[in-house]
Amino acid sequence: MAVKLSKKELKQPDAFQSAMEVIMNYIAENKIRFYAIVTAVILSAVITFGIYMYWSYYQSSALDMYAKARSDLARNIGNPDAAQINIKIFQELIAKYPHSWSARMSHYHLGNLYYSIGEVDNAITEYKKFVSSSRSDKAGVKFLALTSLGYCYEARKDYQVALEYYKKAQKSDSVGFESIGFRNIARAYEALNDKKNALENYKKALQKTNDPFMTVFIKRKISFLS
Repeated sequence: MAVKLSKKELKQPDAFQSAMEVIMNYIAENKIRFYAIVTAVILSAVITFGIYMYWSYYQSSALDMYAKARSDLARNIGNPDAAQINIKIFQELIAKYPHSWSARMSHYHLGNLYYSIGEVDNAITEYKKFVSSSRSDKAGVKFLALTSLGYCYEARKDYQVALEYYKKAQKSDSVGFESIGFRNIARAYEALNDKKNALENYKKALQKTNDPFMTVFIKRKISFLS
């Protein structure tokens, strides 16, 4: 059954209609300002969408190049000639997509490649670039980069600096790598003739290791230093 409206209700303007009249009156009185606001909103949306699309394409293109470089790297492990080719690929990726995740990871791989062919100074430079640019690290790559810096300085026989990097590595997200970290610290202390701290860290390494071969090795170290 239809609802009858009172005379009072019929005379009252509809709320939506009243709101529309206010808006239309405002637009009529402020046409230039209104169109400027609408234009600004549309332009902002277009620019935001354009940036999003460009950034997606940028990251995707960098990732494609990175995947190919990683694939070549895996196929040519231990090949010095291939290492030089891969170095150029990673350098090109960094130059072309410097702000991508792939470029940050390329610094780490460059460090590994330079270290593998004996170019320790270049390896140190690339590892440091990776460490300075890395963000949250749940995969342990920062631990590996810091550890690799320790190896580089150990190769230079600069055991004090190597020790500092091993300690930094152990303070990073080192889940699953604790035994390696403690062994590295112990070895650096041992090279510095600090038997007390070397022994302490070998004992910590022993508590964290599940490798039977490494267990025997660490126990020999502990016995020797004791």
